[in-house]
Amino acid sequence: MRPWLVFASSLLLVLSPACQRLPSDDDTSSGNDGPSNDDTTGFATLLPGDGESGMADEDTGIMGACDPVEQIGCPAGEKCTAIVSGGLVTYACAPDSGGLDPQAPCTASPSDGVDGCPAGMACLEDEGGSGLCVGLCEADADCEQGQCSPARETDIPYCANDCSPFESPCPSPLACRRNGDRFSCLFLGNGDTGGAGSPCAVTDDAGCAPGLVCLPGALVPECTNDNCCAPVCDLAEADPCPTPSSCSPILEGPAPGFEDIGACFVPA
Repeated sequence: MRPWLVFASSLLLVLSPACQRLPSDDDTSSGNDGPSNDDTTGFATLLPGDGESGMADEDTGIMGACDPVEQIGCPAGEKCTAIVSGGLVTYACAPDSGGLDPQAPCTASPSDGVDGCPAGMACLEDEGGSGLCVGLCEADADCEQGQCSPARETDIPYCANDCSPFESPCPSPLACRRNGDRFSCLFLGNGDTGGAGSPCAVTDDAGCAPGLVCLPGALVPECTNDNCCAPVCDLAEADPCPTPSSCSPILEGPAPGFEDIGACFVPA
């Protein structure tokens, strides 16, 4: 168990109305819009906007009174998951409806977290509304392999597995995309369909289809925009790039296993 959870659990039992509380004589009073007590455990579900208690995770900065990775802090029949309210992400207890397998298609429900995904996972969607049960995380160490990355639509951190842009190992609707010092299975945007030479934004390689990255226009032949999409290439294979471009590295300080990933452009 993480050290802050030991402290937080004991503190919340006495002080917090958010995720756990002791029953009191006035719990049945009318006009209370807060969470209702569980008759057998004395727990209450943390809903968006309930209370101010909780702590911010040191890696993600997300507030929460339960742990989405170790699944600590929620009563039986509930799971700790990510809730989005007013554009902010919190970790809260929600009914664990279950029924879906990891990486199963799903329908996201970020307002209440009831999405059918297993405990420790949440249904996240791309901009087109296609959802997938993915593992929640607070740091890279929480992922078996890959990086703890914020989902593009909600900023909910999830385990984005490592992948190769030369193959198709990512389950739909994820695609293998550049992610810092590696390539990861990430959610696409609706406009991520551009081919070589199409205009794009360097952040998230937005505007480029899978298999391409966004580079400064001055490096991409015949590009007439500030930035243009360029196809990825394998530095360990014969150069497939049309002249005057050549297959050149695109990752600064690549993670182990990603040293041979490049793109077709004219080196500055």
